[in-house]
Amino acid sequence: MIQRRQALVPGAAGGGEGDDYLEELQNDHLGLVGASPAIVALRDIIRRVAQSARPVLVTGPTGSGKSLVADAIHRLHDGGGPQSSLVRVDCGESDERALERILFGTDRQTGVLGAPGVGTLVLDDVNALPEGLQARMVRLLQTGMFRPVGSMVDRRVTTRVLAVTSRSLARSVRENTFRADLLYELGVLTVQVPALEQHKDDIPALVNHFLRLAGVRLRLSPEALDVLGNRSWSGGVRELRNLIERAAMDTHDRVIGADAVRALCVPEPLDGTTEHSLAALAGRLLDLPIGNKLAAVEAALLESAMRAAKGNKSAAARLLGLHRKAVERRLEKYDVRVAESDAGADSVAEDDQLQDPNAAGGRLAALPLSVDRG
Repeated sequence: MIQRRQALVPGAAGGGEGDDYLEELQNDHLGLVGASPAIVALRDIIRRVAQSARPVLVTGPTGSGKSLVADAIHRLHDGGGPQSSLVRVDCGESDERALERILFGTDRQTGVLGAPGVGTLVLDDVNALPEGLQARMVRLLQTGMFRPVGSMVDRRVTTRVLAVTSRSLARSVRENTFRADLLYELGVLTVQVPALEQHKDDIPALVNHFLRLAGVRLRLSPEALDVLGNRSWSGGVRELRNLIERAAMDTHDRVIGADAVRALCVPEPLDGTTEHSLAALAGRLLDLPIGNKLAAVEAALLESAMRAAKGNKSAAARLLGLHRKAVERRLEKYDVRVAESDAGADSVAEDDQLQDPNAAGGRLAALPLSVDRG
């Protein structure tokens, strides 16, 4: 739950051919791999926020490298000398009482915020911070003071606070699970870490970097790199790293080919939240090598619903959450023809039951999608 590390300044990196990221690592010690516009902009904002002592909110999707960004801010901060350590506390791993003692300490035991030598406190998953501690954190950020549990004396904090989350705190505020005033305090300086989808041009450099970390002298074929570049990365850079590590372990050749990479690209299961499932599905569909993707997907979904309904248009309409007439128009538009089963014939009377598609109990009834009533 708590991780502590020294702020180490890395020395000159080892040699190697084609390492576009090497000079950047030597010059600014950020440890960020890539030269895409998104990563260049990220480096720039890290350098700027590192000069301030104010709290920083680091946001971004899962696996995007938020922890790496927090480390970089700590190392570049004026107060982050060689003896200044960074301490991580996961806000979701302890109950409120235990977490309060970890952070603020007691009258008998020093907490993270009062510990000597701690230059930076990273609040991982800050969205999970218990409500009572959110109020205490607001006071600390506003006044620079805190009071240990059981003590009557305030103490001044010298530790910089970095908050990390993959969740939208604005949404958490709307859901009444996060204090708006704490968001205001944390959000003065914000670093948005881009998803890998936003800097796919960096995949070759990232692959080389991960192969070096794995301690192997391998490379990917151009076709294998194309497979990685065309794939959707819902797990971000972390997912790419795991894939490369598995490829390095499984291959017996000096060059990892496209087939080997495809075999490791396990499709992401469409489970969890509806929002996540739809986003994952959309990413896969965008990777399809077809022209008009919207039309192709709509026609395929329409045909699938008709087959599931054995050609019954009213039943297909219920599956799709549409009116029967809307289905008929689309069948004609896309020239979709599915033979009607002898088991059931369309009945216009059935269409009367579809005045409210959500009430029809179709498979998509619970999805937050607009209903086409036309």
